Amino acid sequence: MKRILSAAAAMTLTLSLGASALAYSGAITINGTALDTAGIPDAPAGAVIPLRAVAEADYGFADWYADENRSYFSLDGNSIYVDCATGAIELNGEAFADGKATFVQGTTFVPVSLLSKLEGFSAQVKGGDVTITTPNGDSLVRLARSIISKVEMGASIKKDAAGMAETYNIPADCFTEAVGFFPMMVSADTVVIGKVAPGKLEEAKAALEAQRAATQQSFEQYLPGPLENAKNGKVVTSGDYIMLIISGDNDTAIQMFKDGVK
Repeated sequence: MKRILSAAAAMTLTLSLGASALAYSGAITINGTALDTAGIPDAPAGAVIPLRAVAEADYGFADWYADENRSYFSLDGNSIYVDCATGAIELNGEAFADGKATFVQGTTFVPVSLLSKLEGFSAQVKGGDVTITTPNGDSLVRLARSIISKVEMGASIKKDAAGMAETYNIPADCFTEAVGFFPMMVSADTVVIGKVAPGKLEEAKAALEAQRAATQQSFEQYLPGPLENAKNGKVVTSGDYIMLIISGDNDTAIQMFKDGVK
């Protein structure tokens, strides 16, 4: 009954706060790609970002906690909660003081300034158009994500060079730029792509091979499928770039890597 009442209250709020029935009147681009705004209502004044659509277009996701009457949005490791009764926004555990969410026909709109508070994000409004850039627009991130999609990998934990050094003991100074995607508990799937720093090639190779070996060791007592993938993982180079790949189709991933860093 509580869930039904919460859903009814959220629907009532949506209808009462959402006055516009028109289609979204501007254009939204994310890292140079146009967002499909079909089905998105027009934005209210002061809150122009349809948060769920933007999150999902940038590899994030959204959820709704009926018992709390709050929505949750994940954008590149950032956590955003929206109170569906008041529009109050919580960003990474802190109250967002620059504005509130507005609800139109079930769509949560937030101020453009919210995205500018996220590291690596920027959002510019010109007329009715919004141009958004995110960390997922980086060339190595795009390449890694394209490999993950093509090979159907279960690598979802994204780390930059500093994160890989902290969590996986892969030295950050081996690279001038790098990104890695790592698995959850039941998968060995891993892809790390980096541009090797001058004089650091052998150290980078050793670090990535050590990560492959550690992944193999973690599966030696269970789950033979991931164990076999980890055993067959490869560290490969192309020019100044290096990749660790653990997947079910390393050959396809390696070819995509070499084509992508030419």
